[in-house]
Amino acid sequence: MKNTNRSFDAKSLKNILKSFVSQRSLQKGMTNVRVCNAWKDVMGENVFKYTTQIRFSRKTLFIGIKSAALGMELSYKTDIIIKKMNTHLNGDYVNKIIIR
Repeated sequence: MKNTNRSFDAKSLKNILKSFVSQRSLQKGMTNVRVCNAWKDVMGENVFKYTTQIRFSRKTLFIGIKSAALGMELSYKTDIIIKKMNTHLNGDYVNKIIIR
């Protein structure tokens, strides 16, 4: 019988994926996806169905809204929405929201 002296480093899947993402410079893209997906979770289905565009760049979230009235209402509440988004994302990701 062969005697193999292998040492195994037990890592959790979470740590392996974190390492993979950071080594491949995928973190920025993953953050963009997380922030855009959080819009629906935070704002709910009723607001999401009027959303035409979601884009995230340089800590600014750009949102396109079909309804001018809803867009105006949301633009008055951007500070509250930013806090809710960052709480949902567990970090300081969104600093500004532009409603179009």
